Amino acid sequence: MKYLLVVLDGAPDRPNPKIGNMTPLEYAKMKNLNRFALKSKVGMMYSVGKNIAPESDAAVFSILSYDVKHYTGRGPLEGVGSGVKVDSKTLALRANFATIDKNRRIIDRRAGRDVTQKEAKELEKEINSIDLGYKGVSFKFKATVGHRGALAFYSKRARLSANITNGDVGYVKKGNISVAVSSAGNELPKIKPLDNSESSKFTAELLNTFIDKVVEKLASSRVNAERRRQGRLEANVLLIRDAGVGLPKVEPINKKFGIKFAFITEMPVETGIASLLGMKKISSESDEKHKNDAIGYKRLASLVSKNANSCDFMYVHIKGPDEPGHDGDAKEKSRRLSAIDEGFFGNLKLNRLGKNVVLCVTADHSTPCTLKAHSADPIPVMLYRDDCTKPDGKTFDERIGSKGSLGMFMGKQLVQKIIQFKC
Repeated sequence: MKYLLVVLDGAPDRPNPKIGNMTPLEYAKMKNLNRFALKSKVGMMYSVGKNIAPESDAAVFSILSYDVKHYTGRGPLEGVGSGVKVDSKTLALRANFATIDKNRRIIDRRAGRDVTQKEAKELEKEINSIDLGYKGVSFKFKATVGHRGALAFYSKRARLSANITNGDVGYVKKGNISVAVSSAGNELPKIKPLDNSESSKFTAELLNTFIDKVVEKLASSRVNAERRRQGRLEANVLLIRDAGVGLPKVEPINKKFGIKFAFITEMPVETGIASLLGMKKISSESDEKHKNDAIGYKRLASLVSKNANSCDFMYVHIKGPDEPGHDGDAKEKSRRLSAIDEGFFGNLKLNRLGKNVVLCVTADHSTPCTLKAHSADPIPVMLYRDDCTKPDGKTFDERIGSKGSLGMFMGKQLVQKIIQFKC
């Protein structure tokens, strides 16, 4: 038996007046996905829990069957997925290039979402040249994809703590995960300790000093001088969040379920999670030209087919729909979903993967264009087998609600449901 889990990052949404009060999933041309969906069992899922608007990291950790109570935060997994050294004493964080004005008000949390790989690497070099001024403390910043990055701190002087607030107005720390804030302010926040320990106080002080030095360094950056000349937003600060110390201890997923898992992902945090769980990585070549069009997604479908024999269970994470959700662009989100349908699902030949392949399509969270942020809305799920004799006959969208025979369930139950699925 073969299993294919496809996660459409941030695909679920809410009715939007810009597209006839439909959701992007309803508005997009999804004939190929819905050809599978109409012959599937369907339901709804809370990836982490009810009333939680999760980040992708906690959502993916959960839907791959692991309890977030064992989580150490996004930062360490972002680091591992980026190739940054993370050990049991490393403090790691997710970072974003952003734009602030002279009064440290945030103009854009993603620096216009147009930071090129060349620019990011130059900025990375400038940031890594900073002298923190703390004896026995060092750091490593790694620019990853677009405006994104990973940050790690190493200390021989004092223990570092993850029990601090986020330095990003878009997400608030709640226990060992962060949740989205839809009505965020625009002041660059100071990082604060969340307890009275010396390690938390020292870590907050260290990170605030680091951010001050980053602002000073990037103010004189050649990259930003050129971006100003071109009329583009400067990448003149890092927003940092999701601090964690060390990696969570987990049972390898192959051992947990007794089958071989593999993964195809685009972003460092999903790569970090899958690697931590012991999945086999299926490498794909970066194709910026066709990143979010049908040609690129057709290549992804081909990659799935070519590697089907290397595993029993393949997890494929498609980033495309999430970004326009954050940008509030319902038409672009619909266009990307249509491209995924044409390129990926239109060329997905399940019979090449094996007999009675189980296909699961879902998302990690909802990213409504009207919020420009993740929401706590439940997520549609479909389970398909070509021998299904009693399908629910529903299209893959948010209207599934409570009508599907899979019902409403929690994300950590998903993998078991896929493996045990009998239509």
